[in-house]
Amino acid sequence: MLVIARNLVRDSMWGVVYRVSVGVAFSTTDAATDMYTILVYNAAGLTGRATALALMMGLNMFFQLVTVWFQYKKKPRKKRLYECLVCLFFLRPAVDAYRVATNHIDKDLIFDPLTEMITNKLAELFCESIPGCVLQCYVLLENPELISVGAVASLLISATTTGFTSSMLTFDMDVDSAHRQNQPAFYG
Repeated sequence: MLVIARNLVRDSMWGVVYRVSVGVAFSTTDAATDMYTILVYNAAGLTGRATALALMMGLNMFFQLVTVWFQYKKKPRKKRLYECLVCLFFLRPAVDAYRVATNHIDKDLIFDPLTEMITNKLAELFCESIPGCVLQCYVLLENPELISVGAVASLLISATTTGFTSSMLTFDMDVDSAHRQNQPAFYG
């Protein structure tokens, strides 16, 4: 019964909506706590660490903007600008999640919404979440006086975001029917 229930959640639209909504919540909260951490590091005189974390967030933003610019290159300039603003206001996870959940189809785009979301999530993972989590661990071990509820919450949210995002990316790739058809030996 449990297997049937899990398969229904996995295959139904509500399962997709649930997964991407939780991912959006984690990504947005992670960005907010990282900004809070940057402020804390600056206040504590750790400007180098604050700058490093800000650069990680900036690198993530850069790769997402490049992805958006490439993805929407056939669209008018106004649409490309809109999509870039979505990135700059940290709304990209929500917009990607909405497009995946509603099965948005646009013939002018280079790749489908799932691939766009995966690309943006990979940029977030490798540019911000993983190195940011490692940096925060290092700073807290190096400066135990900075340990506070906010610092621990930021660290836990970064770690949770990393784990959830990587497992959901793997899951989404494994259950995607197009991937299973193209590479049945790999995806089962």
